[in-house]
Amino acid sequence: MDKERCHVRIGVVGLGYVGLVTAAVLASRGNSVTGVDVDVSRIQMLKRGKSPIFEPQLDERIGNARSNIEFSEDYSKLSDCEVIFLCVPTPNTDNRIDLRYVMAAAAEIKEYNASSDLVIKSTVLPGTARKVSELTGMNVVSNPEFTREGSAVHDTEKPDRIVIGGKSVERVREIWEFTGSPIIVTTNENAELIKYASNAFLAVKISFINQIADLCEKIPGTDVNVVAEGMGLDRRIGREFLRAGLGYGGSCFPKDTVAMSSFAKEKGLDLSIVNSAIQYNDNRVPFLVKRIEENLDTLNGKRVCVLGLSFKDNTGDLRESRSLMIIENLKRRGAVVRAYDPVVHYIGDIDLYDDLSKCISDSEIVITATEWTEFSKINPSLFRGKEVFDLRRILDPKEVKLTMGVGIGKN
Repeated sequence: MDKERCHVRIGVVGLGYVGLVTAAVLASRGNSVTGVDVDVSRIQMLKRGKSPIFEPQLDERIGNARSNIEFSEDYSKLSDCEVIFLCVPTPNTDNRIDLRYVMAAAAEIKEYNASSDLVIKSTVLPGTARKVSELTGMNVVSNPEFTREGSAVHDTEKPDRIVIGGKSVERVREIWEFTGSPIIVTTNENAELIKYASNAFLAVKISFINQIADLCEKIPGTDVNVVAEGMGLDRRIGREFLRAGLGYGGSCFPKDTVAMSSFAKEKGLDLSIVNSAIQYNDNRVPFLVKRIEENLDTLNGKRVCVLGLSFKDNTGDLRESRSLMIIENLKRRGAVVRAYDPVVHYIGDIDLYDDLSKCISDSEIVITATEWTEFSKINPSLFRGKEVFDLRRILDPKEVKLTMGVGIGKN
């Protein structure tokens, strides 16, 4: 490939969080990108210039790349692509990874363009690239993503590392050279496992700091935030993912840890550390709701305001949302629940407010469930006379009288 030429004809199959961000970023770099998705309504929205997902900076990248990007539900539009990124979902079925979407998409791609490089960005277990290669006869490259919802554009443009697995990877490597990030070229299997091992380690880190938070609550004069800061300054540990709270949710960590554990079990191994992290995370929300109830004697009939519905800030993604789990647990105890979220404005049978202050004023109890910056800037006077449970540790206990804050030891 001529390195003076920026343009590569790129296809992206699957326009969810990973695929749409990948398409937008690569198109904004001057490549000619065709995005394909079987969801017709999603394609129609994109053709109207509207993004079907909330992700900071994504609309801007799509807008800047309008002349370089095309959206379609027709796989034949991929016929002249040199490289095709596969970004379809890999859900779990019975705690095992379900590859039906990967295999179906790969078969469709083969039908129209078997000569391109087929690049798997979907999170898949070791051995998947080999299976796809056997199915299609194509050059299959593993290129896992390491993006975080809420900062996916930044993480795609300036990732910590680029991991590429396969035998013929030069075109894929050159596509990502603009990032300036370290590039690891290895086998497909190593690349696939790097993704799972990374997510599992971060999940373990989250469960670990939550256990330390539980310990802090038993020791007067301690605060898990201070402990985490002291730990995180050690370069061997690092500060990220040491924020105590409700545990991990979203589309990746819950399904990936379970899939990895099941995969290891099939290999005759017990990933006991990962399994402990999974079990602890599964029990986290019921444990905290029980503690809320113990502080109040009862939740029956209590008016509760839950701040935040998305699984984390800067996204509207509700998959494996801890907030929704809290609401379910509160309702089972007879609480009258209402909620506010800056991005999520409608969901099922939850009473959603579009006014943050009114949601708080109409309630007796306030629970922080998502780390939106907006919540840390709430006027402290709004919390007066309320029972406040800061489950995300975003409120200043010097300004807001907390009934309970995760990881604070009471004197």
